[in-house]
Amino acid sequence: MHFQKHEHYALLFMGELARRNEVEPLSLVAISNQHGISLPFLKKIVRSLRATGLVRSKEGVGGGYTLAREAESISLWEIISSFDATTDEAKPVSLVCPVNKSCLPQHIRTKLSESIKKSLERISLKEVAR
Repeated sequence: MHFQKHEHYALLFMGELARRNEVEPLSLVAISNQHGISLPFLKKIVRSLRATGLVRSKEGVGGGYTLAREAESISLWEIISSFDATTDEAKPVSLVCPVNKSCLPQHIRTKLSESIKKSLERISLKEVAR
């Protein structure tokens, strides 16, 4: 499986939050500097995570981001799929095979996607953040 850049950075950001155990909010500038991620790009990623209820923010001095729920209750699939819920584009339910209706490669792709989703739903953020 190949993660898109925003998914990779979202997993990295969420892992950093999970490792901190809500000691204090984490600033985006700190993560941006530590991992070499563009601050505007990181803000866009965190906006999606906030919109889907995975993180919360605290304004002002000492502000930053924390997990909205316990790390063990957040699955990797929730993090990755948080971007689907916040995009305006409608994604096709299934791709149409150019060859015929019972396209084997499309059937295989669908089965693999379902399997990956089920696996990622079973893995909590806490498990991978250790």
